[in-house]
Amino acid sequence: MESARETRCFWIGKTVLVDMEWLVSIPRLYFPAMSKLELYRTAVGLTGEDPENISEDSVHNDSCIYWKMHRNGTLKVEGFGGQSRELKTTFDRPNIFDFRPAEGEGYSITAYVTSTDNSTFVFASFCTNEGEMAWGVFSTVPRLPERTMNQIHEHAKSLGFKKEYFVNVNYDKCDLGGTSGTTPATVPTPTLSRNRMGSVRNRGGWNGKNQY
Repeated sequence: MESARETRCFWIGKTVLVDMEWLVSIPRLYFPAMSKLELYRTAVGLTGEDPENISEDSVHNDSCIYWKMHRNGTLKVEGFGGQSRELKTTFDRPNIFDFRPAEGEGYSITAYVTSTDNSTFVFASFCTNEGEMAWGVFSTVPRLPERTMNQIHEHAKSLGFKKEYFVNVNYDKCDLGGTSGTTPATVPTPTLSRNRMGSVRNRGGWNGKNQY
């Protein structure tokens, strides 16, 4: 875990709008790319194991991490053979999510949405409860196109994250609900546009302080 610590939390100057109606409609969010610290923290938070008892290979190739965002603010994470945890979030600030355990203590972050195409992926920068910075990508498919991944990595570097801390989850051995494990589904490369991202409006259901 110590080898994964990259930098202390820093100021995120700009966030982008995420279409919450789209996000909650996705039955399964994959976690294909992230910083090393975020992957390790997710593994520890999900399994409840001491980091010393979790193998590097299992984290990268057998974790099969999935997420699901619910309309009530619950974020469920599942992996490592069906283990699951629930987080709760608040929507007090546009495009910023404070995730805390639904019960007890554990994995906690403040997530800043800094890039999304609102159709295939969401990139979030994280400030952890230990004051460390990390990042992660939630996607609709287990493997994003190479061009999209290159754009995501360039975005991560533009925020100050270092390439040597970039890691990914391999879903080849996972049950993808009909998708071939050896050839994970991909989607056409989207065109990233900050103007389009900034113009997204939510379509009902998110009102009051939850309305972006």
